[in-house]
Amino acid sequence: MTPDKPTYSLVEAMSICLAMCQRCLDEVRALALVPGPPGEAGPPGPAGEQGIPGERGMPGPAGADARQWTHRRGHDAATTYQQGDVVAQDGGSWLCLYDDPGALPGPGWAQLTMRGHRGKPGDRGERGPQGSEGRGIADMYPDENGDELIVELTDGTQRSIALVTR
Repeated sequence: MTPDKPTYSLVEAMSICLAMCQRCLDEVRALALVPGPPGEAGPPGPAGEQGIPGERGMPGPAGADARQWTHRRGHDAATTYQQGDVVAQDGGSWLCLYDDPGALPGPGWAQLTMRGHRGKPGDRGERGPQGSEGRGIADMYPDENGDELIVELTDGTQRSIALVTR
């Protein structure tokens, strides 16, 4: 058995057809809004008119001169530093950013330079002059007063080195 076919009045059928047409028209209009590929660029337009100059503001007051940097040599944790002080530490230099900056390194300090890496060794130098052959220390002893150290060399010469300074 087959289901009964729906039956519509003429007004109902026309309403359904108009609704379907309206839906198709909406779909076509939506497709028309999809942009196509861009066209070629047109010629440049004429330059516009000069605009009216804006108002100039008044300049602000002159600022205070910055404190000159002062090199304070090596860093000392017991010293109180001021803004603009520069200290050396571990082969580098640091700038104090504000008075009483605290521990170094820290937020009160800016690193200016750092220790570089060790360079490559240089070429070996020439050999120095040959010393006197056979000459060496034969004996060492203090003098009678204990003020000098007597060094007796193997060639018979003596040298003395002061032990006490007065």
